[in-house]
Amino acid sequence: MRRSILLLTTLSVWFLSACRLFGQLPVDPAASNPIPPFAVPAAKAGVAYERFMILGDFGTTIPEPKTPEELKYAADQKAVAAAMTQRAKSDGLDFMITVGDNFYEDGVKSAADPMFKSAFVDVYSDAALQVPVYPALGNHDHRGNIQAQIDYSAKNKNWKLPAAYYTFTRTMGDGTKVAFFVIDTDPIKLKKDVTAQLTWLDQELSKSDARWKFVYGHHPLYSHTARDREAERKIMREAIEGILVKYKVDTYFAGHDHILEMPKAVQGVTHVISGGGAGPQKAYGVKWTDESLYAATLGGYVLCRVSKDELVIEFVRLDGKTQYAHILTK
Repeated sequence: MRRSILLLTTLSVWFLSACRLFGQLPVDPAASNPIPPFAVPAAKAGVAYERFMILGDFGTTIPEPKTPEELKYAADQKAVAAAMTQRAKSDGLDFMITVGDNFYEDGVKSAADPMFKSAFVDVYSDAALQVPVYPALGNHDHRGNIQAQIDYSAKNKNWKLPAAYYTFTRTMGDGTKVAFFVIDTDPIKLKKDVTAQLTWLDQELSKSDARWKFVYGHHPLYSHTARDREAERKIMREAIEGILVKYKVDTYFAGHDHILEMPKAVQGVTHVISGGGAGPQKAYGVKWTDESLYAATLGGYVLCRVSKDELVIEFVRLDGKTQYAHILTK
């Protein structure tokens, strides 16, 4: 029996190493790089909070998965969902946001598409996750019918997608306003005419009186994924970085790269990438550089807790535990 266990363990290690060698499973730099010291401050009695999760690049569970690959994708997405459920039950949850690629590989065809059930409703089914969800759209969503995702808002009370780009504000118990500005980055990346969208973003930010301002979309401005996407990031920076800096946006949340990452702040704007919603099988490699505060891969999500004076950003892995946290204060 012991020899059998040893043999199975050896084979498992060899298989994992082989997968990494051939690029199927990237090496997680968070396992070997020194993670900066952090402490998650305890929630204070009497203080108003909003708690939200950031989920990206996640919708991989097709109806009735059968092939080994399809089954792996389904299992991985559900593993991330289980980690989300664990923390939602222990910490509480007010709402979720998605940073795009809500449905792989080609979005959805209609508001009745079975992917809504298989990759959203059935995966995030626990009572602790029954909260409003405010989606952004990704490049894979744009392969399908964008209007179908908008129309689905009338079919599912938790799905809050009124348009391809939009804004919403959450007002906490003490009156503090937290404003979110959701952008549609795929046409920006493709250099289509997005004058109307960028004008809208500028105007909405200019008139916002919210204490906290968060912008989110699919494509990041900064990341260190092993995939060569610097050309895309440069286009994004040229299009919106000036607006983010001009209005002192606190944080820009993104996905697209299937990693978890927080680069150092640039011109006062904190950048957060939460693209690990599909788990290990869809993960990309990521480099831990001098510009990195934290970089990881193989799945996870971001959990945020905001109050009048503090934003706590937690990077949560598949075990439901926070591997790194960062605190912004006002």
